Amino acid sequence: MTARNFILESSLSIMEALNIALIYLGVVQKVHYFKEEKLKIALFIILYSIFSAWASIGIPNGYHSVLIILLSIIVLSILTSTRMTISSIGVLASAIYFLIVEITIMLLASGITGINFFNAEEFQRVRYIFTVIVKILEMIFVILIMYKRKNHILKLSYRDIEEGNFVYWFLGMFLMGLVVLSVNFINSNKVDMLLYNILLFLIFLFFIVIGIIDYRKKVELINIKNKFHVREEYINNLEAVVDIIRKEKHDFANHINTVYAICILNRENSTERIKDYLKSITDNLQSSYKFYNTGNTYVDGLIAVKSNYAFENNIYLDVDFETSLEALEINDNDLVAILSNILDNAFHAVLSEPKEKKKIVSVYGYIESNKYYLSIANNGPMISEEAKGKIFKKGFSTKVYNKKEHGFGLFIVEQLIRKNEGEIMFSSSEEETEFLFILKVKKGYCGENS
Repeated sequence: MTARNFILESSLSIMEALNIALIYLGVVQKVHYFKEEKLKIALFIILYSIFSAWASIGIPNGYHSVLIILLSIIVLSILTSTRMTISSIGVLASAIYFLIVEITIMLLASGITGINFFNAEEFQRVRYIFTVIVKILEMIFVILIMYKRKNHILKLSYRDIEEGNFVYWFLGMFLMGLVVLSVNFINSNKVDMLLYNILLFLIFLFFIVIGIIDYRKKVELINIKNKFHVREEYINNLEAVVDIIRKEKHDFANHINTVYAICILNRENSTERIKDYLKSITDNLQSSYKFYNTGNTYVDGLIAVKSNYAFENNIYLDVDFETSLEALEINDNDLVAILSNILDNAFHAVLSEPKEKKKIVSVYGYIESNKYYLSIANNGPMISEEAKGKIFKKGFSTKVYNKKEHGFGLFIVEQLIRKNEGEIMFSSSEEETEFLFILKVKKGYCGENS
């Protein structure tokens, strides 16, 4: 293949790849990619043209079109986060469209010019000019037919459009299989090995680039999922608070009726009785649930719910954040998961003590030596020396019932602390068990202790 022919073939491949992308994105309802994901579209077009050139010298005739279609299905599935089945429909739709348009134009051109475009020798003389004109017309037809209509060609669900695919490694196996297939062919045919190796290197270079894009996409999806999860937890906490308020409202109405009845009866010492009754109500209202300003909205909701649980179970919950949680360099979802797990364990620990013993759980937060210290302690039973060495191991639990369902909370907490480059200090004595988390402070944080 001469340099001139190589450039011409590559130019035709670029035009074809652009048309495939146009049709594909129209079919799978992702036209916005042309504006928002220009890099991915450019990556597909370049990879398509390189692969087409490589296949023309390294793959036996007859396999080119099939392999190019397969590559397009896999690559576009990865780059556009579309299921393989839907991606196949999009690419095959473009192949059928090309076939119909090209045959129609060849028939019309044969009748108008007198040249038999179905004759290989005659067609070869005008192939490049004819192909360029056809590709331009195909692009115009696509824009007119697909991008001007308001209704979609396929009725796809959100799951069909947005569900990611684990096809990256399939792409790797596909490329490796092609290399194996091409080895026998290039050994038995005269092939420009320099061009072959350069194109092969570029293909696998783009394979790595696609892998990086796929990895970043998955990380982004995980972050979105985590944000959704923490908001879902926050909503659940708000619903719990609303239920608490609804219950208090109902109880408050009963209290008003009781006070009113005492007034109507007007018996001896009614005033003193009303005073005592209202005092007991006020004390209960002050203790039943509290709202905290920790500096993190999601933690505020979590602790509000935990404070009500503590009240209902006669647990004294002491919360004091000398420094706002705004200072913490940590993901909201991770912070809520850490606090929730440790608080649940603390409540379980103190509830295992005799009823007559005062039950205390404390949560403190402060900054010291440019580190944020988050302490959660309880006065439950001491953890044995043997258990201390296993407490953060996956599946280990000090609970005596349903052990298979426990033993993951502290393991998860340790993983989250490591993920956020923090430390855990753990101590347990007959008086107190404490988990002290040492975490990073946001760069440039200038907040003051509250």
